[in-house]
Amino acid sequence: MSRPYAATLAGFYAGLDPVLLPPETVHAVRRHLLDTLGAALAGADQPEPAAVRAAGALLYGSFGAAPLWGQAHCAPPALAALVNGTAAHALELDDASGCDHSGAVIVSAVFAALPEMPDAACGELIAAVVAGYDLARRVMEAAGGYDAHNGAGWHSTGTCGVFGAAIAVARLWRLPAETAEQALGIAGSFASGNWSFLRDGAMTKRLHPGHAAAAGLLAAGLARAGMTGPAEIFEASWGGFFATYAGDAAVPSALTAELGAQWRIHCSSIKPYASCRGTHAAVEAALELRARIPAAAVARVEVGVHPTTVRMCGGSRIGSLVDAQMSLPYAVTVAWLHGDAALPSFRPEIRESAATAGWLPRVRVVHDPDVTTNIGARLTAYACDGTAETVRIDVPQGSWDRPLPDEAVIAKFHSLADPVLGPSRAAELAACVLGLGMPDRVTGLPLLLLRDERGRA
Repeated sequence: MSRPYAATLAGFYAGLDPVLLPPETVHAVRRHLLDTLGAALAGADQPEPAAVRAAGALLYGSFGAAPLWGQAHCAPPALAALVNGTAAHALELDDASGCDHSGAVIVSAVFAALPEMPDAACGELIAAVVAGYDLARRVMEAAGGYDAHNGAGWHSTGTCGVFGAAIAVARLWRLPAETAEQALGIAGSFASGNWSFLRDGAMTKRLHPGHAAAAGLLAAGLARAGMTGPAEIFEASWGGFFATYAGDAAVPSALTAELGAQWRIHCSSIKPYASCRGTHAAVEAALELRARIPAAAVARVEVGVHPTTVRMCGGSRIGSLVDAQMSLPYAVTVAWLHGDAALPSFRPEIRESAATAGWLPRVRVVHDPDVTTNIGARLTAYACDGTAETVRIDVPQGSWDRPLPDEAVIAKFHSLADPVLGPSRAAELAACVLGLGMPDRVTGLPLLLLRDERGRA
């Protein structure tokens, strides 16, 4: 018999030496840490993490050592992972294109696990984050890729992310390969999350990364305590992850293809806009055409996209923040009316305005056979005078091969973190994250995420 995938993966990540990671990969960790923490701080007081905190106080208790980001107190590690992961995704500003939203899962799990490793070196944190991002994305690729897995109704952030969270925590805690293997087997029992929230804009989308982070942490903790998991969690013919979650779409070999040669954190994107990643190409095209065709001169707009994007982002109902952020017509509307699709453009007064209601029906989303990925778009604006202009964007800003510059990532962080922590503490946090290096200790970094009421902006 060939060696089970979980054993191969656990052995590889348990032996991951941060000193051997390429400099660009270490820097990618810094960028994604900063971006995730900024998104989570801004989302900390949203209804979804607030509900999780309230439930968690009853179910987990109120005392622990893991900081609740953007709050003034700590919590038990599992609750912190659940709350912080939910907060990181609460405003749709966290990174994408990993497992889908890898940062909200992996960073939340790793930081919640840090109290168990108070003297961890920065290299251990970096290795844990790299391992988590890598495996979470690989599981999604092996499940057939984003379009197949999510098209079947699964939300890959939850179903695939839990494996990344488990291996990240196992690496941070320096668990032996045999124990990390058990953690992966246990994580398979926690893989969950589906797209039914699209029907009514329910809050559960925000919960999925938090649950995956907490479940991955729990899987590692259970394995460390002696719990066993199925050795063939991925390939078992009945009940295995691929057979159950992917079926004929599965490509199991993708789990280990080029293992260690191409780190999947480089597949993740950093968002410039506060909407689903599938809308960004259309927003970018709209902003380009807006400079030539004023909003009042536009008769209608047609946006050609991939079938996945039609299904995921083609709706025009905007009854909730989730609805608006998952709506390509809404994102194009606010881009044309307000010149941006940043977070303020999704406030209730904008969503409910007469201008938005009048413009939204002008945008039509269609399948375009020439758009072959779920991040591309071809936008055609038809002016009232009968003329038309088209812009096609295949790779929107923020993609791995068209990255936002460091300055933009830092500016985004400060726009989100300064109002929560105050400019001084936010600057200290940013300097700490961007200065992460191999010999340093992580001591003190998590506490910078606690809100000091005296320092709030």
